[in-house]
Amino acid sequence: MAPGRGGGGLDVPEDSEYRQVNASMERLNHYYIVAKNQLLSNQSPTLGLFRLHTDGSSPVAKVRDNIYCAAAVWGLALAYRRVDDDRGRTHELEHCTVKCMRGILYCYMRQAEKVELFKQGQEAKHCLHSEFHWQTGDALKTDNEAKHLQIDAPSLYLLYLAQMISSGLQIIYTTDEVTFVQNLVYYIERAYRLPDYGVWERGSKYNNGNCELHTSSIAMAKAALEAMNGFNLFGKQGASWSVIYVDIDAHNRNRVTVSTLLPRESSSK
Repeated sequence: MAPGRGGGGLDVPEDSEYRQVNASMERLNHYYIVAKNQLLSNQSPTLGLFRLHTDGSSPVAKVRDNIYCAAAVWGLALAYRRVDDDRGRTHELEHCTVKCMRGILYCYMRQAEKVELFKQGQEAKHCLHSEFHWQTGDALKTDNEAKHLQIDAPSLYLLYLAQMISSGLQIIYTTDEVTFVQNLVYYIERAYRLPDYGVWERGSKYNNGNCELHTSSIAMAKAALEAMNGFNLFGKQGASWSVIYVDIDAHNRNRVTVSTLLPRESSSK
């Protein structure tokens, strides 16, 4: 019998490949169980938002944390795409991601009037909220009760929105949603001259409630603008009216400001 065909002598190459496939499947299944137990079990059945506290002590769902959770589930779905028999897990994980991203979009669109007012004056009281009720999408705190002005949060949303749609997910459905996403782009374009509370939600490191220009916020806005420039929100099925446009001058100002601020995060940090 020829070597490598199951007789004595050399190992069978097919057996080695089979073991590698099994090992990969075991790792994927392990990550799937972790995602189900730690993430998807805490996802709202109505809006798809992930609650902040898994013990159920609070109904808060923060935008930034939800994007990270959706990104983790989406990454696992991309891995399952490479598997022949995924037991329907690719479909499940992809649509859990879509549900979360659309849940955030729903919460944002309920505050569409804030976007219009913010575009005119860039006042903190008109900024989009950064946390919502995980099941209803209602705003939990007023403009003065929480530090909602965090430019990096909607920027992060736009960045992942572009990446997820590019991977084949259908997240944006209607013309109204396209228009709102375009307004979100206008919302973050002036990040280069907009002091905010930053990714740490504290502003100045002295905790005196003052906003500062944050390099991370401006850089995130810059990345989102680059991802959204000329991007079609309907993916391959899109038309010219579903393409997002970006002010190139605003992008350049953000780029220059980031280069000037680095390596510092802000004036106090």
